Amino acid sequence: MRKNSSVTKFRARILAMSVAAFCVAGLRASAQSAGSANSAPTSDSAFRFSARARGPLHELWSKSLSVKQERVACLGGHVDHDVVYITRIEVLAPSRADSANISAIASLRKCAAPNWLGTVHTHIAQFDGRPYTIFSAPDRYVMTLWRERWKAPGVFCILYSDLDATCEFDDTVSGHVRYEDAKRNDVGS
Repeated sequence: MRKNSSVTKFRARILAMSVAAFCVAGLRASAQSAGSANSAPTSDSAFRFSARARGPLHELWSKSLSVKQERVACLGGHVDHDVVYITRIEVLAPSRADSANISAIASLRKCAAPNWLGTVHTHIAQFDGRPYTIFSAPDRYVMTLWRERWKAPGVFCILYSDLDATCEFDDTVSGHVRYEDAKRNDVGS
């Protein structure tokens, strides 16, 4: 009788772990779908890019695609009433990069507040043919390290196409941004 009870408990645990893993996988896929370029609304007010910043962002994306490695840069500008104005970019030399990751050492050291607002990096890897449009757990860890090191709220963006980005300011303001759309998103040079 006791052996049967142990087997039943073991099977119940295996079933529970399988259901949990299935649910987590489903939530990840849903989050990716919900945040995909095809369904994300455009933010008209939270993030604005100058023409001087858009060119280097587009070049960062293009270079990342051509070498099939993530790339990173510092974001400069200012924040005014919860609107982030990105006016300058400094592309950092890559180190230890592949299609899904790039070392954060240079960005944590060089993109220092108050001279810089935070960082931007590319997400060129895809999931089921769709871009990763949300910050990964390692991304969030680096964002936390940046905020702790520089004692500033931080602005962080992910470029996931030649036009689209996801940006976040201080864990409170976030959204999809079309960084190449000069008509709706320009703040001047």
